Amino acid sequence: MPVHESLHVRPAVAEDSMAVAQAHVRSWQVGYRGLLPIGYLDTLRPEDRASRYGFDKMNPNGPFTQVAIDRGTVCGHVTTGRCRDSDLQGGGEIWALYVDPERWGFGIGRCLITAGCAQLTSQGYDTASLWVLSGNDRARRFYERAGWHCDGAERTDSIGDHAVHEVRYQRVLQTSPSQIYLVPNHRWCPRDAL
Repeated sequence: MPVHESLHVRPAVAEDSMAVAQAHVRSWQVGYRGLLPIGYLDTLRPEDRASRYGFDKMNPNGPFTQVAIDRGTVCGHVTTGRCRDSDLQGGGEIWALYVDPERWGFGIGRCLITAGCAQLTSQGYDTASLWVLSGNDRARRFYERAGWHCDGAERTDSIGDHAVHEVRYQRVLQTSPSQIYLVPNHRWCPRDAL
């Protein structure tokens, strides 16, 4: 389905914290079902997650979060920053990308990943990486369609008290106008999403 014309992406502000947390939690509860215990997913609360965000603290060396707004509602977010992996120093990283599951399939994720890559490019990065749960086939297909490739790196991390297996994806960042561009009102979208 095409992106709705009212969709736009902008930097997150403190007032977005609860809406971002609600979309984030719903995304985990749907997208991670079968990958994490249902009992754990059912205990997630947006109120707990919202208190962790620091959207009002501008730190040029810290993470940068952008939100997707459609019809006045936050429906997803992307957080970017420097790569935290010691073997990829000097690159950027997509730290998080989540879309409310009720909005999956509308091109919002494509707009967010494009905005995240554009942010990293504007900070001088020419490569980017991200980590994804190895069993999250939907997310992996999404990243692969967006030009990312699994680079073979793997790790075991924890979510709550649960060990998870993750794989790393990378890509070269594009600056060509044919790949990404800014449309009026700060709407970052790939050409095929509009």
